Amino acid sequence: MLKRKKGKRGISVIIGYLLLVSFAIIISGMVYVWMKTYVPTEKLECPDGVSIYIKEANCSLNGTNYILELTLKNNGRFNIAGFYIHASNDSSQEIATINLADKINDGGVKFGETILFNIGNSNTLKINKEQTITFILEEEIFLLSIIPTRFNEIEGKTKYVGCNNGKARELIDCS
Repeated sequence: MLKRKKGKRGISVIIGYLLLVSFAIIISGMVYVWMKTYVPTEKLECPDGVSIYIKEANCSLNGTNYILELTLKNNGRFNIAGFYIHASNDSSQEIATINLADKINDGGVKFGETILFNIGNSNTLKINKEQTITFILEEEIFLLSIIPTRFNEIEGKTKYVGCNNGKARELIDCS
């Protein structure tokens, strides 16, 4: 009789562990379904056809600083709000890594790590329009990289997004 009790006791422990593992799997499934509701379903991206063009880039030495004057043109199919601007201070470097947003002097408004053409949350640079922006730099630059940005309506909310597919690059001669 003692042998039977020991055998039953072992089975009940195994059943307890099976129930514990089953509950853990069920609860983790419920948490997964609940957490999926917090992940956005739409990507933060621009529509195809957003583009910016560096129409003119003049860089000159003025005393100890370099003055960079850019004329940007919206040559895409949608209005844009602003742009990311990066530069390279090494002529052999192929990727621009220095953010110039802090160096803006005239023609735009710093907005985080980007520059807006005008204050507000609207896409103000219309199709085929131009705007001139001036920067004051402490060092010579050789390459510019500009990525347009715009405000998009996503799931009923206005989001500020970068448009990597409309990127513009330009070699610069600061002399």
